[in-house]
Amino acid sequence: MNITMTGNLGSGKSSVCKVFREMGFDITSTGDIFRSIAAERGISVIELNEIAKTDRSIDDMIDARSTKLGKELDNTVFDSRMAWHFAVPSFKVFLLVDVKEAARRVFAGASRNSEEYSSEEECAAGLTERAKLERARYLDLYQVDYFDADNYDLIIESSNASPQVIAERIVAEFKAYKPGNKTKYLLSDGKDSFYEAKEKPELVR
Repeated sequence: MNITMTGNLGSGKSSVCKVFREMGFDITSTGDIFRSIAAERGISVIELNEIAKTDRSIDDMIDARSTKLGKELDNTVFDSRMAWHFAVPSFKVFLLVDVKEAARRVFAGASRNSEEYSSEEECAAGLTERAKLERARYLDLYQVDYFDADNYDLIIESSNASPQVIAERIVAEFKAYKPGNKTKYLLSDGKDSFYEAKEKPELVR
């Protein structure tokens, strides 16, 4: 059984995965798979990225490898947007964050990629728009709603919790999980604490 990690932009997935690594878990990411495909073709990641813009077979190859690795590996954390859909069976985790907190993190620094925003408010609007585009894209490509909470075994909020506490709680829930359990919603209840919600949360906030 593996753990598949996904979530909102700015939710802190990479930071939580660093803690998982320190705890002894192996980490497999879409980036790792992408780099291995580029190496096999003898081209750079940038070159493969350009090809992938118009060649759907690259996405299909990544998905197929996620499926294969999901069957071969054990006790591994998959850090990937769609691994929950392909790397099965797995304990499917969605890391939820309030959009204002996500914007604060993204605007503040290290997690920003090519996009630049003039304010946290503009950043929040940009993240919300990107989430809508992603939802439409995954519906088109895979006929699944990425932001449907029923897809996941655990929804855990990162808005006010440290990566260490989040990782430790995920591992505890992973160990206690039994196939067929209902989705558990652990929402923020102040710094480094959670409460279990009974109603399904909105994953785009």
